[in-house]
Amino acid sequence: IYDVGVVNHGSAKKGIIIGVDSNNIQGVRLDRIVSLDPAATTTLYALGAYKYLVGGNAYDSYPPNEKLPNVTDYPSMSIQQIVNLSPDAVISFTNYSQTQVNELLSLGIDYVFLSSGTNTSFNLIERQTTLLGELTGTQSNASKINQWINESLAKLQNVSIPEEYSMFYALYPGSHGTWTSGNNTFMDQMFEFAHMKNIAANQSGFYEISNEMIVSGNPQVLILDQYFNDSLVNETPYTQTSAYASHRIYNIFNDNIFQEPTFRSVYGIQWLIYKVYGNIVSLPSFPINLQYSPVPQHVADE
Repeated sequence: IYDVGVVNHGSAKKGIIIGVDSNNIQGVRLDRIVSLDPAATTTLYALGAYKYLVGGNAYDSYPPNEKLPNVTDYPSMSIQQIVNLSPDAVISFTNYSQTQVNELLSLGIDYVFLSSGTNTSFNLIERQTTLLGELTGTQSNASKINQWINESLAKLQNVSIPEEYSMFYALYPGSHGTWTSGNNTFMDQMFEFAHMKNIAANQSGFYEISNEMIVSGNPQVLILDQYFNDSLVNETPYTQTSAYASHRIYNIFNDNIFQEPTFRSVYGIQWLIYKVYGNIVSLPSFPINLQYSPVPQHVADE
């Protein structure tokens, strides 16, 4: 993890590392940005700062119809591609090597690090939205988005659920079981807001849970990743669960909504509550008028 507590430009044209805890970004304004983070691309669009993007990445999915040049993404950052776009800063959600980061800094390019790993939360999403708003002069829109997140989460939390179901999230098969999302992950927080108890929350982070633990946990709901092989559900351990017997098995419709933490993840929770419990929760209208609706099509169709 990079030290982003204090930033200073040092010598002229020296790049800086910026994060949500940076306390000296006064006067830093980004007009040309390369986003290696799909979540950052989404947030910048909602903020009204998409015009400042000069480069994106192959995983960007919102807004649709993106025409930004894609830069080689993790783990092999292409410094030359970035330099050719003459950016003020590069935004990333993953830890590149310190050597790569230092090369950017030496070229006078700022490095903005936004976390999406363990301990990511909606509170962190709000702080990162605020940071991007400050760096692009869109603070007012950042405040509106954060207020919308809080109002929406309050409505989702207060929905009446007679009984909270236990659930298991199948990410992909492992050599000794199934990879899943445990405690201190953003996915687990989404499940909590959706009023479901994750049987894999006894361990932190993403880990491989054994078939025996899935059977003993006996989840009432199975949530399958977008790319999970559905045919595996008809095998052990899934056939021995209450979820299988009661046909409560649901496929996540879009990994981007659930695994790239942004304000749009709120809609993912809304969808989960509807699919699992049948409750229709009306959320406040998104406060910023956008050409492309932030509501995922699967949610809009329900």
